[in-house]
Amino acid sequence: MMMNTYTKKEMMQDFRDIKNHIQNENLQGADITELIDDVHEHYEVANRCNFKLSKGHYCDLLSRLVETYGH
Repeated sequence: MMMNTYTKKEMMQDFRDIKNHIQNENLQGADITELIDDVHEHYEVANRCNFKLSKGHYCDLLSRLVETYGH
């Protein structure tokens, strides 16, 4: 799926914000999984409502989080 630049920029900022939150709060295992689950829920809503840009945004954000944190 090809994303437009604006959406990719937002996704990367959200990823950095989540990553900083994880580091600042010293989150581990279950807490990180809960954050990833929250992003997944947002993706499901965007998918169900067929919000095309949001769906791509959350899909890419979710993929990046899973790649980084291995859940």
